[in-house]
Amino acid sequence: MRIALLSFLTLITTCRFDSTTSDTAVARVNDQYLYTSDIVASLGEKISAADSASIVQNYINTWAKEQLLLDKAVFNLNAAQQEDLEVLIRRYRNDLFIKTYQEEWLKARVDTLVTDAEIEMYFQENKQNFKLHQDLLRGRYIELPVTNFNKASIKKALRRFKEDDKVYLDSISLQFNVAFLNDSIWLRPQTFFGRMNRPTPDTYERYLKSNRFFEIEDSLDLYLVFVEEVRRRNESAPISHVKSTLKQIMLNRRKLDMLRQFDRDILDEAVKENIFEQYE
Repeated sequence: MRIALLSFLTLITTCRFDSTTSDTAVARVNDQYLYTSDIVASLGEKISAADSASIVQNYINTWAKEQLLLDKAVFNLNAAQQEDLEVLIRRYRNDLFIKTYQEEWLKARVDTLVTDAEIEMYFQENKQNFKLHQDLLRGRYIELPVTNFNKASIKKALRRFKEDDKVYLDSISLQFNVAFLNDSIWLRPQTFFGRMNRPTPDTYERYLKSNRFFEIEDSLDLYLVFVEEVRRRNESAPISHVKSTLKQIMLNRRKLDMLRQFDRDILDEAVKENIFEQYE
């Protein structure tokens, strides 16, 4: 055994293994044999000399234990238990083949393009299924040093937030400690207000109103905040917030519809071609 293992290690660490010219048995458990090709297929054709001995020995030991346990299981399980397991194995094999084939069939046929109009229509028809489990808001804020000399113009630009205001704010952004101006993103209030050291409802609840501007000031910093829109728990979710979910639901429905049609077609085709018959 050790001679065979050393020969095998020399083979795989010095050259590319060719299974057509040589395939030596490395280990045996009863009438089951482990060959060099089995190890090469699992571990690769080239193993570093430094690690090869322990890697190959561990592989052989694992294989041997598996075979020994399998033999004991077959010997000790009664016929009924073994038949039940064989049924499960056959069912799993069939399911695996069918599932893989269906996925490949769908890949070639399902249209993955879902338009915004389709998403909007589906959302309007199913709004009741998309209720929020928590409050959400979208807004913007700027953190400034309390000594900033452009406070008045920054406040005005942040509140109005037209295109020229955005350009202005961008041009003086180096004056800001922090700025978050992407008010199209829906966030949890904890996330939004956490930047202002107000991460809990008792510290931000009074600010949680749509179309509201306010200031929060401490000894060093001034936060200018505009809450554009608030959606409360149990209200309909904003469509932009659930858009990816809606798209996935619609794609899954397409796939399900196509698979149902596929199942009907495959039976009809089998009957027409006299492959499938149902006897009275």
